[in-house]
Amino acid sequence: MKGNIGMSDNDLLTLFKEGDHAAFKLIYERYWQLLYISACKILKDEDEAKDIVQEVFVSFLNKGGDVDISVAVSSYLYSAVRYKVFDFISRKKVRQNHLDSLEDYMSAGDFSTDRALIEKEINAEMEKEIQNLPQKMKEVFELSRKAELSHREIADALNISDKTVKKQISNALKLLKPKFTNYYSIVLMLFFKLF
Repeated sequence: MKGNIGMSDNDLLTLFKEGDHAAFKLIYERYWQLLYISACKILKDEDEAKDIVQEVFVSFLNKGGDVDISVAVSSYLYSAVRYKVFDFISRKKVRQNHLDSLEDYMSAGDFSTDRALIEKEINAEMEKEIQNLPQKMKEVFELSRKAELSHREIADALNISDKTVKKQISNALKLLKPKFTNYYSIVLMLFFKLF
């Protein structure tokens, strides 16, 4: 690896595409701090900047031999970081705008009917996602959450093991949880505003 230190980016890229991870490490060491500083200047948040730079390098590493760069390696990496930074800012702004408008709406007055409507919509959305689960997983999940049966009762009813029941419920929760992250923040906001 020491012989590679003075190599050009293009030579290192060629070695990396051939599977040489030491070449990737050198590219990483060459550009990590510069990319981090660049992201930090825009975001003003060290943790977010680190996360974004790490995402770019993980993506670069995962592409491996398939990475297709028609510009200098430095330009490619800077562009990737810049894109991620602007995408992050855009998503953060949209999320904040939604929360701000919801807060404005909620502070405008009595909305007990609206609360019931929101709860109904969230429940309907959750039900739709539950219906999209694989059949056996859906059946186990509904027996657990709707019928409120224990793992043993579900195992006996479906002639499967306790371990299978636990695994099916765990998998269902893993599939459902990411879909409702935004709903959770809305529900929490409603809860704190109303009570």
